Amino acid sequence: MDTWVETKQFPSHLLSAAGLVYKENKVLLIRSPRRGWEFPGGVIEQGEVITDGLKREIWEESGILAEPLALAGVNQNLALKKGYGPLEGMLLPPVVIFDFICVYVGGTETLSEESQEIGWFFPEEAVKLVQHPGYAERLRTMLRFSGTIKLAAYEKTAEAFRNYREIDLEQAPYSSSAEK
Repeated sequence: MDTWVETKQFPSHLLSAAGLVYKENKVLLIRSPRRGWEFPGGVIEQGEVITDGLKREIWEESGILAEPLALAGVNQNLALKKGYGPLEGMLLPPVVIFDFICVYVGGTETLSEESQEIGWFFPEEAVKLVQHPGYAERLRTMLRFSGTIKLAAYEKTAEAFRNYREIDLEQAPYSSSAEK
C-alpha cells in the first residue's frame, strides 16, 4: 500500500511553468531581485490551466505576450524550501516545473516587482547571464530542445544545488501487461 494512503497525508507539490520566449533569434530574460537573470515563469494557481498560467506569469513579469509552442522539459525540485515575502515562515513543498519553448506575439517590455531589468539576448549571451544553477541547467536544456521532452530531478535549496539527474525516456526499459 502507498505510504500516503496509510498515513492519510496526501502528497503535495506546487506546479510551476516557465517559458523561453523567442523573438526572431533572441530569447527573453528578466533580472529577478532574488536570482539574477532568468527566463520568466512561476507558480500555477489553483484551477488554472498550466499554459494559461505560463502566459500569465510571462505577462506579469515582463509585459510580453507569448504563445507556448512545445513542452521542452519537466523538472522536479525535490527539496522543501523556506517561504519568502508573504510566505515567510512557511515551508514550501517540492515543485514540479514545466518548461516551454514559446514565441513572442506582442506586448512591450514592462518592469515589475519580479523583474528589475528585461532584455532580449542571443542564446550564447543568455547562457553567460543566467548564473542560478537550476535555471542555468534548464536554460541549456531548452536551448538544445530538438523535440524530445527532457525530465530531470534535483534538490535545490538556498544553500546548494545537488543530485541533478536527467531521466532519459528514450533508453528507459518499457514493458506493458498487454505484451506479456
